[in-house]
Amino acid sequence: MKKLVIAFAILIFLAGGTVSILKYMELGPFELSEEEKAAKESEQKASMFAPKPRYIEMDPIQVPVFQDNDVAGTIMINYKLEVKTVDNEKLVAKNQRRLSDALIKDFSYYIPRTLRNNKTLDVTLIKHRIQMTANKMLGEDVVTDALIQAMTSTSD
Repeated sequence: MKKLVIAFAILIFLAGGTVSILKYMELGPFELSEEEKAAKESEQKASMFAPKPRYIEMDPIQVPVFQDNDVAGTIMINYKLEVKTVDNEKLVAKNQRRLSDALIKDFSYYIPRTLRNNKTLDVTLIKHRIQMTANKMLGEDVVTDALIQAMTSTSD
């Protein structure tokens, strides 16, 4: 009985390996038709010429959080902005200081109001807030995404 189970397991392993090789090499039942090959080639060519995203390292933002006329803590946000073209990259680099200033102003109102209702900050909301402010300042579709690298909070 043991030999039969071992022989069956070996047979299953060999069958699985054979199917994997056929699929990887696109042979037998996994062979691509001419239309599928043409579609795959055109997809590869299109992906080669698609613009690659560019990431711009921004200065960290430090936002003081006030509570009862005292500084309750500081929140520091490290982030990058994603753009698609070189022109957009130059535009963001040119307006980097203005954008950081606008974000500090926006977050100095937004973060304390959010912390009053919740005990934590949601990273996705901060990300959308950065992108919304960048779109307001620089125009729609200049900044395609905001990537939050780190968000730290210190309490005094």
